[in-house]
Amino acid sequence: MNQRSSLFQEIPTEKIKEIFAYTLQEDLIWEASLLDGGLFNTTYRVEYGPFHQKAVLRLGPVNRHLLMGFEENLMNAEAYVYSLFRAIGIPCSNVLVCDTSKRLIDRDFMIVEYIPSVVMLKAELTEEKRNSLYRQMGIHLAKIHQVTGEGFGFLSRICGGRKFEKWSDALIFEVEDISGRLEGLGGFTAEETQTLRRQFYKSRDLLDEIKTPYLLHTDLWEGNVLLNEDTMEIAAIIDSDRAMYGDREFEFSSPWMDNTALRGGYASVIQKRTGPHDQRRRQLYQMFFFLLEAYVGYGEYNHPELYETRKSQLTQHILRFS
Repeated sequence: MNQRSSLFQEIPTEKIKEIFAYTLQEDLIWEASLLDGGLFNTTYRVEYGPFHQKAVLRLGPVNRHLLMGFEENLMNAEAYVYSLFRAIGIPCSNVLVCDTSKRLIDRDFMIVEYIPSVVMLKAELTEEKRNSLYRQMGIHLAKIHQVTGEGFGFLSRICGGRKFEKWSDALIFEVEDISGRLEGLGGFTAEETQTLRRQFYKSRDLLDEIKTPYLLHTDLWEGNVLLNEDTMEIAAIIDSDRAMYGDREFEFSSPWMDNTALRGGYASVIQKRTGPHDQRRRQLYQMFFFLLEAYVGYGEYNHPELYETRKSQLTQHILRFS
């Protein structure tokens, strides 16, 4: 799966040695093994130093011209989000180095402490245990959703100095960016781009009923949850680089979030209030996620099946919404 992505690219061990020598003053590398995944970042587990410490080195994508706009400052955003998580007691990675200078290598990179763990997606779990973990994920998510910001938008934008006073402005800015890039690559026609955008333009007032920017993870699924190898309890919630400030319901509109146990855990902390326009906004949010994943499939990961599926779903949602 790594090699399929246009964003993935391995680096030689000598370059890893150079990175560790420069950033951590450790020039002894025992082993550097490529980890699974790697569709966006290229990731290594590295054993280094005289005491055989372990860390994870994550290298940002190559072919950065293919990235969506909000993806251009993700590592700085992730390091900042982890600081917020630690303040509210959410288990997460401990960042040792976050370097976006591109002095050593023409890619952003991050080094985090290695957590002895197994990714929840690959863990052998009973149904009861999996539901228990999802309930705990919901409780953690509710804690995250209690953090508020001073503006709306992706943390990657905000860390770069751009935030939005209105929720509609933040969302429409991204819809315009992603749809424009998809059209430029040939994945959308000009008519399809305008048809999609009109749904959001005419919904500004609906979106701006949301007045409080809450912290959202936006990518919470089994692949981003690490479990302790011994206890099989949650050791860390990772890959928080796509976090944003926005409507809590936006989070639950992701295709990954349809889980009864997770919602139960969440409801034990936050009782969601329902309003007359919730369903209408949720349709817009679902369109956003379908657009995003259509772009990922077409422009970044060389995954035509994902592109076709999400574009079809997006088209159906537009027809129902119009």
